[in-house]
Amino acid sequence: MSSVFGVVTGCDRQTHSGPVVVQEKPLASVPPFVLAVATDRAGITLARRTPHDADLPRRDFYVLLSNVSKQPQTVWEDWNSWGYQAISFELTTADGKKHVVSKRQQGFTGNFPSTVVIEPGEHQVYVIHFDEWWEIHPLIPKTDEMSITLKAIYEVSPTPESAQYKVWTGRLESHDYKFVLRQWQIPASFHLLD
Repeated sequence: MSSVFGVVTGCDRQTHSGPVVVQEKPLASVPPFVLAVATDRAGITLARRTPHDADLPRRDFYVLLSNVSKQPQTVWEDWNSWGYQAISFELTTADGKKHVVSKRQQGFTGNFPSTVVIEPGEHQVYVIHFDEWWEIHPLIPKTDEMSITLKAIYEVSPTPESAQYKVWTGRLESHDYKFVLRQWQIPASFHLLD
């Protein structure tokens, strides 16, 4: 984080003259990224696909991490333990209750830190499909459709590896998006209320 420190000298109309210390104040840090969500007009589906669902359309949506800085930015790939849970969501139902949607914890048998560099003006696109690999807390009521507000969150905590690989760390939030959430073949990991 950058900061400002200075010494100002001068005198006032009284008899005082000499150095005046200006207190250090951190400069506001501007994130190098903008986070956005993109989907089609059909909304978002919360579903576990089964073999007989092959003809049904997937309702993937996308999170775009856009580098708005003038420098290349390094981020974790999402298949390893450092980047696996970097993306989560805040889902707000029509009654104002907030829920966190995140990838379920899992063990990694082949795991090593790997990164991708996002050049200035470029994007990293993450394909999202709410299926059995995602969980929601607290529980949401089971219903065919509901209006929701969704906010994407991209968060990477500092680690020795992030410092070694010069990976961006911090927290970003998208703005709020209004969607219709459709539920079918509900994944057990969502533990929806009946």
